[in-house]
Amino acid sequence: MSAVQKEAARRRGEARTAGVEASVREAMRTIEKEMLDNQGIYPENGGAVSMNEVARRAKISLTTLFSPKQKELGKVVKAWVESLKKTEVVGRKRVQRTFAERSEDWRNLFLALQDTHIATELDLHDAKVQLEETLKSLAEITDKYDILCEQLRAEAGSKVTAFPKRKK
Repeated sequence: MSAVQKEAARRRGEARTAGVEASVREAMRTIEKEMLDNQGIYPENGGAVSMNEVARRAKISLTTLFSPKQKELGKVVKAWVESLKKTEVVGRKRVQRTFAERSEDWRNLFLALQDTHIATELDLHDAKVQLEETLKSLAEITDKYDILCEQLRAEAGSKVTAFPKRKK
């Protein structure tokens, strides 16, 4: 191989190395974003985040992270995965437990809403009964008023007159 070919091969290798690093870092950012969007739980792979998952998302082989040219990147990915395990809910069993806790929270919320709905329905029923009673009472009072007005008109010829209104 000539020096020109060796130089071209070296540049292609460096470009491949840079491309792998860029795709791995992009995969790590994507995983972090997905976890933020899902309340700290990784939605893929049953919630488990590992070096293998990062490699899969970066569309590279896991062995690439252990190659001599990528060992440093492999250490960075491993440290990142370990830091995730300490700060976030990562792993199938922990995610399942978290899903169980979240479903229990939703169940409790549903039961509380159901109780509130029942209480509101009872209050509505009581208000309707009270409205009916009030309407009946209003009808009785209106009837009595009409009877009294009729009696006053019937006695219009009497000597009783109303006081005139005062001028202010």
